[in-house]
Amino acid sequence: MDILTPCESKFTVAINGSGPFLSELLSRAMPGEPLILSANATIAAVAAYDLDPARRDRLAAHGVPVFSDLPLALAAVPGVNLLIDLTGMLLAGPGRESIAGGIGIFGPAEAEALLGILATDPECRRCRQELVRTKLLLHTIINQMQDDIILLDAGGRIIDLNDVNLERLGVTRREITGKPCWETLTGYGKFRDSREDFDNFKRILLENTQNDFVDTRVDDQGRLQYHRIYAYPLFIDGEGEMSHIVVMRRDITQRTYMENRLQQSEKLAAIGELSTYIAHEIRNPLFAIAGFANSLMRSKSLDDAARDKAQVIIEESNRLDKILKSIVDFARPTDSMSGEVDVNRVVQETMDVMSIGFAQKGVEVGLDLASRPPKAKGDDEMLKQCLINLIKNAAEAMEEGGKLTVATDFDGRFISLSVTDTGRGIPPEFMDQVFNPFFSTKGKGSGLGLAMTRKILDGIGGAVDLTSTVGKGTTVTLFIPPILAVNQ
Repeated sequence: MDILTPCESKFTVAINGSGPFLSELLSRAMPGEPLILSANATIAAVAAYDLDPARRDRLAAHGVPVFSDLPLALAAVPGVNLLIDLTGMLLAGPGRESIAGGIGIFGPAEAEALLGILATDPECRRCRQELVRTKLLLHTIINQMQDDIILLDAGGRIIDLNDVNLERLGVTRREITGKPCWETLTGYGKFRDSREDFDNFKRILLENTQNDFVDTRVDDQGRLQYHRIYAYPLFIDGEGEMSHIVVMRRDITQRTYMENRLQQSEKLAAIGELSTYIAHEIRNPLFAIAGFANSLMRSKSLDDAARDKAQVIIEESNRLDKILKSIVDFARPTDSMSGEVDVNRVVQETMDVMSIGFAQKGVEVGLDLASRPPKAKGDDEMLKQCLINLIKNAAEAMEEGGKLTVATDFDGRFISLSVTDTGRGIPPEFMDQVFNPFFSTKGKGSGLGLAMTRKILDGIGGAVDLTSTVGKGTTVTLFIPPILAVNQ
């Protein structure tokens, strides 16, 4: 038998022989693919004079020609580098000399050994096929999930992650695999910033004190996002040393938004009940206090010090009355469903008044109005109230000056009215509270401006959107439904 050089890894095989030995060898090939003996050995030709018609047809169906003798087979099929000779006539003597150099020869003994290997191969193939099916099923399930899934080793390096996560990160699997998670991942909370953060996170997992948490972050557009992150440690043989960590991240921003809206609705109901009490029980004594203070101011017997004190009582009474009025107005149902509003006109009229004095404060005002947007559903005065609230907030956020831009647009579904400032921005920890009643970051006012704006927009079927980046500014956009050309 000639020894093939080790560099050859792919074999083009010709088989020479007849009888049961040949039939058994062919039957041991992969079911449905008799042309393959193994992963690197392909049957290219068979030389046999007594092969049964069924076997011949099966070989022909896979492109394997059958010849009556070996010289015809070798002449017709170039590239053969391994000959399996079941006759045993070609290993020595003149028969070997008729075979071109470079072709290795297996005799009957080697063919018998090959049969033994092939006899166990079906079981191996079944295992491989089952493994492939399992891998394909797991791959399909993981990549069909919209949650981000990451597999880390015990040192925090990325082993693998699903396609959805790759798309969101904007990287390829080759670019990120093997790199530390704290250098490549964003938006994963407790282990995203440093090796120390990851080590602390791993310790928490080992102590089994917490394996899920909520992470908040502001995205590139200045929008607040909520993610619930689940982490599952994997151990060698189910116990002992941690070998890997599976991390899943689910976007719960929409769910959190709905929960916050529900909580706000409950707050508004409580405020409605409270406002009725306030209107009847607090305003009456408040009017008496203000009335008597005004009476004292008109008294000629008061000295200047007492008159100053009476003036403070009047001013504080008026301030308290304004707060009570805003609370009562906020709790009162809004009648903003009827009416038509020219949004551009409302913006122009409001800015003509509100922009007075902005130049002295270093605030540059810009208008970017859409060309002929449709009329919007609502009420002029209520829309002005919303716009005034937004402009006041924007101006107060630019204590050292900046640019305030009011813009309108129409996207085919909603008329948008946005107010953008270049002020200090809103810290991420306050982003989910700015629409809550009585919440304010300014230390003054009632904190009802944005809450009232959202209430009015909800009443007409619109919406409010807020984006903010600390140090760059804030944009609040009102989405107002248009009036449709239908009979009311």
